[in-house]
Amino acid sequence: MKNIPVLLVLFLFLSSFQQGKLVKTKVNDAITIYLPADFIAMSQADIETKYASAKLPVAGYTDFSRTADLGINVAFSQWNPEDLEIMRSFYKSNILGLYDTVQFIREDVEQIDGHDFAVFEFVSSVNDNDGITVDQSPVSKYVRIQYTIVKGKTVLFNFTCPASQREKWAPISRQILESVKLSKTL
Repeated sequence: MKNIPVLLVLFLFLSSFQQGKLVKTKVNDAITIYLPADFIAMSQADIETKYASAKLPVAGYTDFSRTADLGINVAFSQWNPEDLEIMRSFYKSNILGLYDTVQFIREDVEQIDGHDFAVFEFVSSVNDNDGITVDQSPVSKYVRIQYTIVKGKTVLFNFTCPASQREKWAPISRQILESVKLSKTL
């Protein structure tokens, strides 16, 4: 019985060491999030390469190997906070249209820092039917997306990594995205 407190402390230490320490990161004046200590901010060129879209993220972060990424975007929206369920259906349709296959792990509404967030967690695959790569095997990704509507803006967080790394990154991505803090100045 005397060893139980020692074992508990050892277990907690090893658990935190295994998943890495999260450090507070100020994205901008309105957004703060906790990221793994080894994550770095993406350069503008990295963001443009990884997120080929008309509306680039306000920030992007990646791990040392550049395989796990977090994109953060804020966009003006016609949606109101009470429209989150309708918007969630719309986003689900968009997700299904972006990939050849989607296996949803979770689709839910979760309260984080006093805001309701729509959360999608899934594994996606895109087939290389156009022969762009030599391999032509499907590209599979683990994705966790969450978004909310604040003051006429959609705030979106998008974590991605190869599906083969899902076991490693899924619990960490949950910790990261549940640490989001949005200020009233958003």
